Amino acid sequence: MAVSEELLEFVRDALSRGLPRAQIHEALTKAGWTADQTRAALAAFADVSFPIPVPRAKPYLSAREAFMYLVLFSTLYVSAVELGSLVFDFINRAFPDPASSAFANAESYVRESMRWASSALIVSFPVFLYTSWLTGREVRADPMRRASKVRRWLTYLTLFSAASVLLGDVTALVYNALSGELTVRFLLKIATVGLIAGTIFTYYLKDLRRDEQERPVAVTAGGGRILAAGAAVVVVAAVAGGVVLIGPPAEERVRRLDEQRVRDLELIQNGVRTFAAQNTRLPASFDEMTGQSGASEAFPRDPGGGAPYEYRRVDETTYELCATFDRSSAPRSGGGPWAHGPGRRCFRRTPPTFRNAP
Repeated sequence: MAVSEELLEFVRDALSRGLPRAQIHEALTKAGWTADQTRAALAAFADVSFPIPVPRAKPYLSAREAFMYLVLFSTLYVSAVELGSLVFDFINRAFPDPASSAFANAESYVRESMRWASSALIVSFPVFLYTSWLTGREVRADPMRRASKVRRWLTYLTLFSAASVLLGDVTALVYNALSGELTVRFLLKIATVGLIAGTIFTYYLKDLRRDEQERPVAVTAGGGRILAAGAAVVVVAAVAGGVVLIGPPAEERVRRLDEQRVRDLELIQNGVRTFAAQNTRLPASFDEMTGQSGASEAFPRDPGGGAPYEYRRVDETTYELCATFDRSSAPRSGGGPWAHGPGRRCFRRTPPTFRNAP
């Protein structure tokens, strides 16, 4: 905190006369100065044996220091958010919510979310650990670096963010308790948020309390290393679980090709519906649909090899679309309209134009 020049001048004169610090503190307190003002004024001078008061070195702001702490705290935020997101995905898979939209429960959406969260953790968390180790080593070598303004500002911002999350977490818990909606899924998510935010809040609050000591002290790395090791174990376990559930990259590519085939069939289906609505009959082939108003000019081909999809008119009102898939559709799809097994699969459809006809 800023200290007035008048107070600093008084403390300097008192120390130069050899008065004890406790006596100076008592006199200033009786004169109406606050404990924080008095402590800050006394802390401005080093407690060393010298004929005249020795001013303590003041923290300075360097571009490198600002860069290091910005990287440290930004990667902390990313790691915390993505770890929570990944754990949420595990909970969503274990306890699907029937009240949620079909998109939120879709297997492809959950895998995409897990893939992104795992990727972000693989990149951001090691960077956080490394920058945390670098800054911690510098502080242990020179305890005065604990007074860095950038470090304090970002630490207080982190405390505010963690406290806000914890307050929101407790508020949501109370709200759902009063609403009678304390499901296992909800309680696990509340516990996840509380654990992550609570750990961050507790660690950095203790770190700031060390800063409030009048005399900087050397801090050992033992506690920080234990916490870092514990966090690393949790993150590695979460990422490993995500990678296992997502599957190997080669398998994921095969699955995404099958998803593209389903999207292509949906596009062709829309083209058939448009043709049927305009002509009150089914097209004889893909070529007949090409160039029709509202229909696609060029229908997609199989993304795996470029072969055309199969279209066959069964009768006056029914047709089939066929494609060859590599894998079975996701079990969580609930046997939807495009559920399929591996190999060639045909889907029989009737356009709404004919279903709604009298």
